[in-house]
Amino acid sequence: MHFLKKNIFGIVIVSFIVLTSIYLSKVLAVNNVLLSSAFLCVFIGLLVGNIFSFKEKIDPFIDFSLKKLLRIGIALLGLSLSLNELLSYGSTAIILVVINIIIAFLIIIFLCKLFKIPRKLGYLITMGTCICGVTAVIATSSIIKSDKTETSYAVGIVTLFGIIAVFLYPYLANHFFHSSSDLAGIFLGTAIHDTAQVSAAGVIYSELFSSEEALNSAMTTKLLRNSFLVVLIPLIAYLYTKDENINVKKSIKNFFPFFVLAFIILALVRTMGDFVFDGNNEVFYWKEFIVQSKKLSIYLILFAMVALGLQTNIKSIFNLGIKPLLIGFAASASVGVLSVLYLLFLVPQMVN
Repeated sequence: MHFLKKNIFGIVIVSFIVLTSIYLSKVLAVNNVLLSSAFLCVFIGLLVGNIFSFKEKIDPFIDFSLKKLLRIGIALLGLSLSLNELLSYGSTAIILVVINIIIAFLIIIFLCKLFKIPRKLGYLITMGTCICGVTAVIATSSIIKSDKTETSYAVGIVTLFGIIAVFLYPYLANHFFHSSSDLAGIFLGTAIHDTAQVSAAGVIYSELFSSEEALNSAMTTKLLRNSFLVVLIPLIAYLYTKDENINVKKSIKNFFPFFVLAFIILALVRTMGDFVFDGNNEVFYWKEFIVQSKKLSIYLILFAMVALGLQTNIKSIFNLGIKPLLIGFAASASVGVLSVLYLLFLVPQMVN
C-alpha cells in the first residue's frame, strides 16, 4: 500500500504514455508510417518530461522503472533464447567489445589532453561510452572520487548521445545488416551506451523490421559489455590512484549488474525446458509460457523507455559546454564506426 501511495501518480502517467504509444504505433502502421511503440515511448517521455513540471511527483516510479522493471524485463529475455544462441552471440561480440574499449579509451584520453579536459572526466566518459552507460559512470566516479560536476557532465554526455543513437541506430542497423538480424542486434549492443538505451533500440528494431533475433542478440551483447565492469573498475582504480585502500570489491558489488546472471540462468532454463518438453503433450504449454514471458518482458521494457525519456533533461545537457560534447561525440562515433566495420568485414555472415 505504501508503494502504491508513493508511486500512484507516476504509475498513471507512465502507463498512459505506454498505452498511448502502443495505440499510436498501430494506427500509424495502418497508414504505412513505421514508428515503433518503444520509439514513441522515449519520444513522448522526452516531451512530457521537458514541458511539464510534475517530475518530482513521478521521480520515485521513474527510478523504480529503470532500476527494477527494466532489469526484470531484460532477465526475462533470457527465456527467449537458448544457451547455444547465447554463446554464439557472445563469441561474435567479445572481440569487438574489447576493441571498442581500447580504441575509445585512447581517443578520449587524447582529446582530453588536446582540449585540456580533466583526466577524471575522460575516465568517466570512457567507461560510460564503452561499458554500461550511466551505471559505469557512477561506479567509476566512486573509485576516482570525481566531483559532482564532472559526474554530471559524463552522465549528460552518455545520455545525450545514447538517446540520439536510440532513434538513429535501428535504421542504420537495418541499412548495413538487413540480411542478418543477429548482426544488427550485435551492432546495437556494442554501439549504444546504456542498457536502457540498448533495450529501447532493440525493441524498435524488432518492431519495425519484424525481428525477434535482433533484440536477443542486442541484449546478449550489451550484458556481455556490462560484465566488463568486473575487470575495468580495478584497472581504473590502479591507473588513476594506485591506492591500496580503495575498496574496489565494494564498488564491484554495488554496481555489477547481477541481472546478467539471471538472464543467463533463464537462458539455461529455456534450453533445459526445450529438451524436456520436446515431443511431450505439455510442449504447447511450454511454448505458450515462453511467448507470454516475452510479452511481459517487452511491456516492462516499454515502462522503462518512458522513464528514460522522462528523466532526460535536454536543457541541462546542452549547458555542458562544447568541449565535453565534442569528446562525447567523438567517443560515440568511434564506437559506432568500429562496430560497423568489424561486423561488415571481419565477421563471417551470420545466417538467421
